[in-house]
Amino acid sequence: MGDVLNFKCPCCAAALNFSGKTGEMTCEYCGASFTMEQAREAQAAEETDASSSDMTWATSEQLMIRDEEGKLTGYKCPSCAAEMVADENTAATECPYCGNQAIIPQSFDGIYRPDLVIPFALDKEEAKEKLKDFTKGKKLLPKSFTEGNRIEDITGLYVPFWLYSCHASGEMTYDAVKSKSWEDSNFRYTKKDHYNVVRGGDMDFSRIPVKAATQMDEATMDSLEPYDYSKAEEYNAAYFSGYLANRYDVEEAEAQPKANDRVTTTFKDKIKSIVNGYTEVTEKNESIQLSEAKAEYAMLPVWMMTTKFNDESYTFGINGQTGKMVGSLPVDKGLYWKFFAIATVISMIVLQVFCYFMDGFNLTGEAIALVIAVVIGFIYVSVLKGAMNTVHIQKSAEEYFVDGSFETGRKVDRFTYSKTDKTAKPKSS
Repeated sequence: MGDVLNFKCPCCAAALNFSGKTGEMTCEYCGASFTMEQAREAQAAEETDASSSDMTWATSEQLMIRDEEGKLTGYKCPSCAAEMVADENTAATECPYCGNQAIIPQSFDGIYRPDLVIPFALDKEEAKEKLKDFTKGKKLLPKSFTEGNRIEDITGLYVPFWLYSCHASGEMTYDAVKSKSWEDSNFRYTKKDHYNVVRGGDMDFSRIPVKAATQMDEATMDSLEPYDYSKAEEYNAAYFSGYLANRYDVEEAEAQPKANDRVTTTFKDKIKSIVNGYTEVTEKNESIQLSEAKAEYAMLPVWMMTTKFNDESYTFGINGQTGKMVGSLPVDKGLYWKFFAIATVISMIVLQVFCYFMDGFNLTGEAIALVIAVVIGFIYVSVLKGAMNTVHIQKSAEEYFVDGSFETGRKVDRFTYSKTDKTAKPKSS
């Protein structure tokens, strides 16, 4: 068994944390900074010194806390011996008593070793500012929501993801229609020529992310996309210092359907975009095959905060690399109806002025103006309400489509039948 690691400052022996801003290991106590290589060398030197003086660290097995059935329930802090709640998926945690950061490297042994890690580029202070900015300008937000100290309860964690890459090929079959209309003195005619249309194509997708942790909200994780994989690094336990991390508990095969659905949606959209010259296009059949499939295991950086307001839970996420902020905010019903009334009244006044200069005041015009004003009021508050929630499930893989990889395949446009409808024109009185 490997040890529970604490990267310590060579200057003062305080804990070292990875800084996304500098890309180095920093000491919050004395302010010293070290490169990854320097931190590893210092760690190795400390282990050598401890071994020579026969004061070795406790092994992780000795620090594990198990129940009567042998199930892992926590760890003992190697600094103060306090108990930290954890399970077999915990890879990095923090002592609630002394704040010591504990990394359990064997959590990433074997099949659990990530293929890549994207380090945090956004520090906690920057993340807090993002959260403050997110609430600004939200006209329907209850004023009491931003009060208190909730913004301090923000956690940086590495979330496990499966990244899927593949080549997709196949064909789509459609019922397509070309319409033509004309009329005579008595009837209006519409002729519809139906065609059996087939379009084929090939395309590539790269690193479509699917969350691999059951405890993480799927919509929140989806909404934090995309990440810049060009800045990914090889796995190094030091990146987890100062953050929380869990290894995956969703098997790769279990996550596949989500990636497949996203590939299928984008494949259909791409193929349908090359069906031109028809007034109506209805999908009939699909035949899509995936090849060259590859799954990678990645740890991606996320700042998370969950808070309660009026007995409802609200979760916020920040992409720890790009700073993208997502979440849902409570809506003040009083403010909702207030802004609805304001928008409706203003719209009604404008419409009445317009009607006065066009036809003067009349009962029909007033009624129409009122209906339009109410619709405008609802549209306005709907836009305001929509801005309160930026969390959405991702159903497309458009952002992971490899540019230049789309190649068209079989093309068929076969006429099948025609149908003409006629409608009697209303007789003039």
